[in-house]
Amino acid sequence: MANGVPLIRSSLLSEFPALVRDLGGPLGIILDEAGLSLERIEQPTLLIPFDKQVRLLQVAAQRCGCEEFGLELAKRQEMAVFGALSVLVMQCPTVEKGLEMFGRYLHYSVQAVVLDIRTQGDLVYFAIETPFDIAAQSDQFWDHAVAMAFNLMTVLCGQAWVPRSMYLRRSQPSDPGKYSRHFRCPVAFGSEASELVFERAVLQRPISASINAIPRQLQEYLRASFEGNFLEQVRRVIISLLPTDDCNARIVAQCMGHSLRTLQRKLAGEHTGFQQQIDRVRSELAISYLQEPQFSLTDIGGLLGFAELSVFTRSFRRWFGVTPSQWRKRKFA
Repeated sequence: MANGVPLIRSSLLSEFPALVRDLGGPLGIILDEAGLSLERIEQPTLLIPFDKQVRLLQVAAQRCGCEEFGLELAKRQEMAVFGALSVLVMQCPTVEKGLEMFGRYLHYSVQAVVLDIRTQGDLVYFAIETPFDIAAQSDQFWDHAVAMAFNLMTVLCGQAWVPRSMYLRRSQPSDPGKYSRHFRCPVAFGSEASELVFERAVLQRPISASINAIPRQLQEYLRASFEGNFLEQVRRVIISLLPTDDCNARIVAQCMGHSLRTLQRKLAGEHTGFQQQIDRVRSELAISYLQEPQFSLTDIGGLLGFAELSVFTRSFRRWFGVTPSQWRKRKFA
């Protein structure tokens, strides 16, 4: 998407501070060395530079003396870290369609990762790839990325699912048994690719009923983070849905555990409506994204859910009286 350093949603670092504290690590020092602040990583809708996220995992592993830090972080994370995307996935009829949906929109949360699913005979190879050297050389990146892919497959297929085998590009750790026990299959280290291998028939399975826990997880996060602030909860769901084709009142209501009628009634009680909240979120994010020079105007329009740059430009002029390019030029003049 962006022409410079790729970005990720800070939600992918949820549970990071708690894990560091539990391991007895110096959280402040780790964050300083990675060039990040606690406030920045605890705001789950922010975009942060991917290289800083990778460095953060590496520094944490060293400072905490935890060789498998990325794996331990993924163990603590639920699919709700991907926001409303996880709710879109649960509406798919089969595992294959769920993986397709996830891969289609993943780049709005993690710009540096590409999923590649290929079949060979009776087997499927589910690979995680990145073109960026900083990630390719990071053991912690591979640990975290592959463990999150394993989490996804477990949610889609049910807790009883196990892969045939697992391949990791990371070097072999001192205790490889921790990996084979977690993934419940043989694990090969120092491989040319990082991928999960499983039977092709799995793709045609209906999505497991266990995925129904995702809306509850998302709702618990919203309540815990924004208790008593209904409009902020609505806006957080809108933010994660904007880049998709499914940012509508029905899906937002479902994500929040409400019927469409209840959502509309509660919005009316706040003297607002769904479209007004869409506009507010878009206008606030537009200003935030325009201050990131690595985002082109086309990038920003896509992140805000506009199908065409011209529509974004007209909307921005309506909000602020100038075009996005004029606003950016004045800001950085």
